[in-house]
Amino acid sequence: MASGAQQRFKGSFVGAAADIDVATVPFRPRTIKLWADSGAAIEHGYKSDEMAGDAYLSTTTGTDAGVTINDDGFTVANGADINVAAATVYFECEN
Repeated sequence: MASGAQQRFKGSFVGAAADIDVATVPFRPRTIKLWADSGAAIEHGYKSDEMAGDAYLSTTTGTDAGVTINDDGFTVANGADINVAAATVYFECEN
């Protein structure tokens, strides 16, 4: 029985004081790694489809809320510590 090939997709977006819908991933992510250079500090986040709702892990606060996996990517909520206004946020999704 053959298993499906693992897919990986990388990209970036600019943080904002609003929800951000990243709908450019060509598959439904199982995991998402996020990191943002906010100038003063670097924030890191991790989201897995095994985590409930919009919960994710953050280097700033431990468990935080605000990242939701969608069929074509993910949404980062306003107020999530990885969504730093005007900072470039990099991500890597895997299926």
